[in-house]
Amino acid sequence: MEMLTRVAPAHALVVAVLLFAQLGRGMPGRSPVDQIERSVTRPVPQAPAAPVERSPNVWVPDRYLADPMQGGTSSFVPGHWERRLSDGQYYAPPLTVCNSASGECSTAPAGVRPPPDMRTAPVDPRLAP
Repeated sequence: MEMLTRVAPAHALVVAVLLFAQLGRGMPGRSPVDQIERSVTRPVPQAPAAPVERSPNVWVPDRYLADPMQGGTSSFVPGHWERRLSDGQYYAPPLTVCNSASGECSTAPAGVRPPPDMRTAPVDPRLAP
């Protein structure tokens, strides 16, 4: 019994220290509240930036061009999308082109054309029917 009275307080002290350490109160900065605060204020990992691919489609806005097939009068070409090809050319869809002087409209056939900013006519005269 005498040994039990000497060992019991030592065991109780060890148990108390372990409980304090587990609860986080025995060590500064290790409380559960501090741990939660650190975990929610930590920066979010960022994914690497995705590579940007250039779209093969190009918007060609409305414009007026001199039409050599109509005697050099201006023709209205409506805005449209064109697909960029690998060789620097563009594939244009069929377009309805209207002469601004006479109001007469015609359809320019679809086909491969030079870049939009290099064109001087709605349709290349060599390709016209």
